Amino acid sequence: MVSNNAEKFAEFLSESFRDGVSFRELRLSIEEVDYLKKRYPKASVKKSPIRQYAEEKSWYEVNLVSSIIPVNETEFEAIQRENQKLKQELESLKKSIATV
Repeated sequence: MVSNNAEKFAEFLSESFRDGVSFRELRLSIEEVDYLKKRYPKASVKKSPIRQYAEEKSWYEVNLVSSIIPVNETEFEAIQRENQKLKQELESLKKSIATV
């Protein structure tokens, strides 16, 4: 990945997973998936069964939660924490739409 593209992609990832969000469906190239796996080695990256689109990119389910679960937290607690963060994100989106 060219340096400038790598910087842009790193920024895209940071924005995608900000505010504690750890799960996203992203349309990525193979090169981008490789970069993501290097940056987040414990992340779960699963290719979606949705068909491939232009630019030879495919949809992937990306889950960073496995790489950010505190040592003393159970999987169930991690899911609860993630659920709470998603609820907060949804409320934030609702508020931003209501102000438009």
